[in-house]
Amino acid sequence: MKKIVILTGSTGNLGNLISKRLINNKNIIPILVSSRKNVKGTHFVNFKSSDSIKRFFEAIRKKYMVPGILINNATVNTVSNFSDFVNNSEDDRIQKTFEVNSISTVFFIKYFLKEFETNGTVINLLNRSSIFGGTRHIDYYSSKGAIYNASRSFANDYKGCSFLNFMPGPLGKKRGQCDPQIIVNTIMRSIVGEFEYSYKDIYFEKQFDYMQVIARNIINFFKFSKNIAR
Repeated sequence: MKKIVILTGSTGNLGNLISKRLINNKNIIPILVSSRKNVKGTHFVNFKSSDSIKRFFEAIRKKYMVPGILINNATVNTVSNFSDFVNNSEDDRIQKTFEVNSISTVFFIKYFLKEFETNGTVINLLNRSSIFGGTRHIDYYSSKGAIYNASRSFANDYKGCSFLNFMPGPLGKKRGQCDPQIIVNTIMRSIVGEFEYSYKDIYFEKQFDYMQVIARNIINFFKFSKNIAR
């Protein structure tokens, strides 16, 4: 049976790679979403309007009565040469970051679940610093962290759906970076195969680096938990 795959952020660098793989798979009906009008091959959705997102999913469900997968890839990325959040950040950009990375994503998940609650899969493209925090780009990391926690909560309430949080680091092919092609390959395997869990985090770390992630989490727990009441 074919599946529809709805991809937000389909025109960015990673989005283009994912889009090409979706289009070339004969078992997938790709629904490419853009927040810009008149982009060839995409469906326009106003990310600032929950009504626009709702109408989009209602139209998709009427046309396709098959299992659905939502890939939330739309994002406002970090800014280059950004050294100080308090002094360098622009208020309008902070607001836009949360509108796209957090608020609209919650609405996409909400209305996707409304139409595909019993057999859907939600894949969120986040960042490993969504959990551990980062430096400087506080709006980016915290907006992604909101979706990380939202997905865990959705998974508790909607057992008929599966939720995957992809947690790469910076994209690239150098040490400490994540090869975009590996991310795309993992997404495609998740789409084609049967997902066995209601929720899962997927990291893109070499074994040594992954152990560092675990160690950092443990250190942060003890570092910030000293004043827990007993």
